[in-house]
Amino acid sequence: MIDEELEKIRRRKAEQLLQMKDMPREVINILNAQHFDEILHTHSDTIVVVDFWASWCGPCMSFAPVFEKLQNEYHQDFIFVKVNVDANQEIAARYRVTGIPTTLFIKNGGIVNKVVGAMNYQNFKNFLEKLKN
Repeated sequence: MIDEELEKIRRRKAEQLLQMKDMPREVINILNAQHFDEILHTHSDTIVVVDFWASWCGPCMSFAPVFEKLQNEYHQDFIFVKVNVDANQEIAARYRVTGIPTTLFIKNGGIVNKVVGAMNYQNFKNFLEKLKN
């Protein structure tokens, strides 16, 4: 390898380490539309995994532990946020969420993918692995 290539690799690794410092270690519960927009703006170059849910939704409650477990495993690669559709109807309407749970994957302000319905652990993990690579 030539020196230029080594330097590019060093810079990329340094950028990744700096980004890891800024990654939240917990699921972010969205308070309002402004809070949501701040998260998307701050982490625009990272995939933000958004769980739209409600407390009265049975499938949402069964999906919640899966979401949290995978957040613990992938917090260095993705930002995980939860949006309560009852408290944040404006955000749900903006993304045309009509069924819950709905999981959106957002990067640079655009939807990378959308899954309606609860995913099991292995399916969600496989999905994250594909997005990671």
